[in-house]
Amino acid sequence: MSTTVARSIVTAAVFALPLLAYADGETPSIPGGGPPPGSGTSVESQAAPIIRAPSKNNEAFKALRTKCETEAVCGKVSGDVCAEAAALLLSTEPPDEFHDMNDTQKVKIALRLLEKGVDTSNIAAGRAYDWYSKTEFFGISNLGGYTDGYRANELMELMIKRGYPGGPLRKGRATLGIFSFSSNDSDKTQACNMAKQYLAEKKLDEDSTAIAKDMLDTGFCKTLFQQNQQK
Repeated sequence: MSTTVARSIVTAAVFALPLLAYADGETPSIPGGGPPPGSGTSVESQAAPIIRAPSKNNEAFKALRTKCETEAVCGKVSGDVCAEAAALLLSTEPPDEFHDMNDTQKVKIALRLLEKGVDTSNIAAGRAYDWYSKTEFFGISNLGGYTDGYRANELMELMIKRGYPGGPLRKGRATLGIFSFSSNDSDKTQACNMAKQYLAEKKLDEDSTAIAKDMLDTGFCKTLFQQNQQK
């Protein structure tokens, strides 16, 4: 056997060793001593888990929920505390116990809190109504499983009976909505005038004020009042 042939046989044997080892069930190494791709021991998989700082709303929510569930339901304090607790739950920084819940789960729990406050709080009644009557996709409701037209109507009747402006304003907002196909110009004009009048009286709570301003910011109301100024 010549020297050249012998060298070729040795070289082939050396390159075949990793393949033989792999065939026997051993994981081959890669140059530099690092693990092979896909081995599950990459730097990324060994990264330490991200530690989230405690929510700044933990203690505030706990205190409000306790008042809501023990005092508001008995009429000892205003149901506004239930609305405040629900707002913290649905905020951008919810309490830690709700952080990993999806939006639908949080809304359902928030509605439980709001329901405990509706008897003594117009704000709680209005916000609960907003969720029960929510239109989610192309005018279709109940995709989140929490919309309830029957309960929404009950709360609307309650708000109107109390003389709470948030009730009529919410009706007016629906009249001006993009899915209000059954509303005529007369209904929309009435809604715009109502919103303008309520704002002028300066007796609205924060929620109702926001609704009235949104109504006046619609294209119909803007056009209406611009035309009135030109007359």
